[in-house]
Amino acid sequence: MNKAATTCFLTALCWLGASLTVQAQVKNIVVWNQLVSHPNQMVPQLLQRALEVTAQQYGDVNLIPSEAMEQGRLIRHMSSKPLIQVAVFGPTQQRERDAIAVRFPVTATLLSHRVCLIKAGRQAQFNGISGLHSLLESGITIGQHQDWPDTAILEANGINVWKSNKYSLLFDQLNVGRFDCFARGANEVVQEQVAHSFKNIVTEQSFVVYYPFPLFFFVNKAHPELAKRIELGLHELQSSGEFKRLFNTHFARTLNELNLAERNYLELKNPFLTPETEAAMQKYRDVFQPLIFANNHLQ
Repeated sequence: MNKAATTCFLTALCWLGASLTVQAQVKNIVVWNQLVSHPNQMVPQLLQRALEVTAQQYGDVNLIPSEAMEQGRLIRHMSSKPLIQVAVFGPTQQRERDAIAVRFPVTATLLSHRVCLIKAGRQAQFNGISGLHSLLESGITIGQHQDWPDTAILEANGINVWKSNKYSLLFDQLNVGRFDCFARGANEVVQEQVAHSFKNIVTEQSFVVYYPFPLFFFVNKAHPELAKRIELGLHELQSSGEFKRLFNTHFARTLNELNLAERNYLELKNPFLTPETEAAMQKYRDVFQPLIFANNHLQ
């Protein structure tokens, strides 16, 4: 083999070696299947971007969806097995013992703002509600999933709650009158109403309920470095302005349609947060309220 051919061969070997080294450094991260397919696509996009902006420090990753499972089973799984590394759900004190909470609200404070889905023709039943007292006086029952922390939060505030063991059934149960309001996060309610409008379901127009309840990424306790990485990436996205751009891209039309600033504002307590999450939510409420209550999100 002549000198030129030898040089080319060695160069090719070096390139191949470097390529294989890079491939070997790519880590697979198993994430909850409902995070990957989340109805708010900002959620998986935000996780992906948080990992991308920290790739130089931590390396490249592939996100692999887990097998399908409901939220209750997922949390039990994460508390006892290391396989599923990242999920997304709302925090409670117990959940923060079972997994590592990344205390950055993934959809700002939208999930903390609740708007009712109601049966068409029932708006008059809600028009007089201006505070917690009038909500309790109205006798209205709110439907929720039995595994969601919202159920305990609403009950702790004295509200009647209808519990279901399956999310999809709640829309049918609302339609047949098992309860009066299916309270959904402001990040969820518009697209859910559209998806279920054929079931005679509409969005309530007069009030919004607030209680501090964020959507957090949770990381399996077997992977604390991954939790630090995601938190670092999220703060970088906030500092660069990319978080705000993503938020407006995904939620501007929703917020214009809901017109939260013109609704009666009902504030509830959430007694199930850790002190650390309570403090974080107070900070982020101050940061994100102007974003949510802007006069025109499409400008």
